[in-house]
Amino acid sequence: MLVARRVSLSLVVVLGFFGSACGEPSPTLAEALAAGEAEKLPPDFKPSPKPRPKGLDGPTDAEFKAWNRKDPEGEKHLYKWDKANLGLLLGYWEDLQCFREKVMEEGQKAFGAEPGTPIDEQWFQFKSMFINHINGWQQRMFADVPKIDQKSKFIGDFLAAHELAMNAYPKAYNESDKVGLEKADLQWMRIEQKLKKYTNQLGGEWPELDPKNSKAMEKHAKHCTAAMTPPDRSGKAKKRRPRR
Repeated sequence: MLVARRVSLSLVVVLGFFGSACGEPSPTLAEALAAGEAEKLPPDFKPSPKPRPKGLDGPTDAEFKAWNRKDPEGEKHLYKWDKANLGLLLGYWEDLQCFREKVMEEGQKAFGAEPGTPIDEQWFQFKSMFINHINGWQQRMFADVPKIDQKSKFIGDFLAAHELAMNAYPKAYNESDKVGLEKADLQWMRIEQKLKKYTNQLGGEWPELDPKNSKAMEKHAKHCTAAMTPPDRSGKAKKRRPRR
């Protein structure tokens, strides 16, 4: 019985095939493509989309303007904050100067040293301490002055200088790369000139370091000693806070 069904199905398929072959000829590929071209939509056709459900319309112009509110003072609040806290900010910059001086001092000692020598080992130990220390310095700055990246125009250049001290200078000394050191020095000078110009615009005085001024250099050395000293974890040390 099953065999008879299979035979009858095969017969239907075969008859269907011959029926189509004996009828009208099928269109050629070119004819089919031509028919498809004829069915293309006219160039001026405009669809009529279904109306959007109520309650899903976009915001009105007044609502969008309210949501897209701009600060009426622009960057004036940054200038005001920087001017009011200029002493604090220039103190942070002097910290960064100290870090640069220290990494250059220690890196120069190890410049060209053979791997595995006592000088190379001393440089390795210094880097381990130094990078951890100035990374912590950056974290403390953000903790001591919350949202300083939103309050001050100094912060972008501070972070660029921090990156030079923590990465560019150590890398150049690791590889005894004079060109790398020259590039780092050039970037540092650009940052310094930019900050100096901005400080003058705020009406402040840029703290120039004059090697011939012994008192100023002694004061700077004390600042660097404090900057390189690990933080007091006892909770007794006073934190630098911006003026309100």
